[in-house]
Amino acid sequence: MAKCWLFFIVVTLSSSVVNSQENEAADTTDFKTKIVALPILFFSPETSLGFGAASMFTFKTRKENKELRPSQINVGGAYTLENQILSYASFDVWAKNNDLVFDGEIGYYRFYYYFWGIGEETRIQEQFSVNFPRLRFEGYHRIIDDLYGGVKLTFDAFNITQRESGGRLENDNYYAGANGGTIAGAGVGFKYDTRDHNFYPTKGYNVYLSYERFDKGIGSDFNYHLLWLNAIRYFDLKKDRVIAANIYGRFTNGEVPFFHLSGVGGNSRMRGYYEGFHRDKQLVGWQVEYRSPLFWRIGFVAFAGNAIVGESIAQLKINNIKTTAGLGLRFKLDKERKINLRADYGISKESNGFYFTIGEAF
Repeated sequence: MAKCWLFFIVVTLSSSVVNSQENEAADTTDFKTKIVALPILFFSPETSLGFGAASMFTFKTRKENKELRPSQINVGGAYTLENQILSYASFDVWAKNNDLVFDGEIGYYRFYYYFWGIGEETRIQEQFSVNFPRLRFEGYHRIIDDLYGGVKLTFDAFNITQRESGGRLENDNYYAGANGGTIAGAGVGFKYDTRDHNFYPTKGYNVYLSYERFDKGIGSDFNYHLLWLNAIRYFDLKKDRVIAANIYGRFTNGEVPFFHLSGVGGNSRMRGYYEGFHRDKQLVGWQVEYRSPLFWRIGFVAFAGNAIVGESIAQLKINNIKTTAGLGLRFKLDKERKINLRADYGISKESNGFYFTIGEAF
């Protein structure tokens, strides 16, 4: 799972509707659009040599509105010598004096993943290759104060192109979705957001609750329900030192394909585990992270967390709790907007992992 990053180059570009230095100085209340571009080169035994780029656009839908939260669009792509493709565009857009919020992702992936089994099965690693387009969309309207409500849509067309001979996924009847399939879900979501900053919050809450129904009537190959809860609290220790605390739960019911089960691991939660190293229908977890500047544009973080999965809520056994911990460095790409380049290393009893991306984990 770990990739060896050979190098990275950071280029910060700025664009503005103001063309002259005089006009720029006279218009200091305007929020300037910025682009952060990050060329990348990496290597791993599974991907061979890979290369690509990632970029982040920050802007305001009305640049003169001081109260309006900044919006963000991330665009990235990579290609490997094993003919693998990763491409995506994600967005977080605020409009109408923060009354409207839109989040989502559009992407296409031709890649490989690892599967280790479900529930309490013995961890046996097998690799499978998959092609899929991805669509995520969430749209919210302010209900009152910092509470929002809206709709949520999910779509993946999961085409498994190769499975390991003799592996558990080769038996199409062993797991739902072992031969691929489409997931299409629609539902509702609510969010409560009192953060003082979008990119580097130092205080406030960010609480999210959603429910989705995946149904053959709307194009899904599987019928199931998904409930997701994610609650974050930020504690201000002054001078940009922050403690971020996160509790979360992901609960499913029905014919859930193995690739959409609740899983432990990834670059946001339970860092140190490959995403999906442990997976089942139900998941509960928590994590905490300490963030602090060091010197110049360099910052430091320390994090730890626990999570547990089970087929039912009653089967979330204490003796199955997984633990991760780790350290990370931050490089401030944009001092004004507090946008960080993130490099984390997480460990657990069963695995470890290195994570390199833009923005905080949560």
